Amino acid sequence: MNSRIGFTLIIATLLVLGPMSVQAQTARYYKWQGADRVVCAQTSPGKGWTRLHGAFIKSDCSI
Repeated sequence: MNSRIGFTLIIATLLVLGPMSVQAQTARYYKWQGADRVVCAQTSPGKGWTRLHGAFIKSDCSI
């Protein structure tokens, strides 16, 4: 009987605390430089773009 109570407490603890450990983080933004301009994006805009700076949280690449 005592081991059943312990097992129940472990399961209850996992059910309560489990979802807290699986929190999504926001995707990061980076400054990308092309031939004639610089843009802010989460992924490369395409061929020929080089990542300059990062990682920013805001979509305008500010701190």
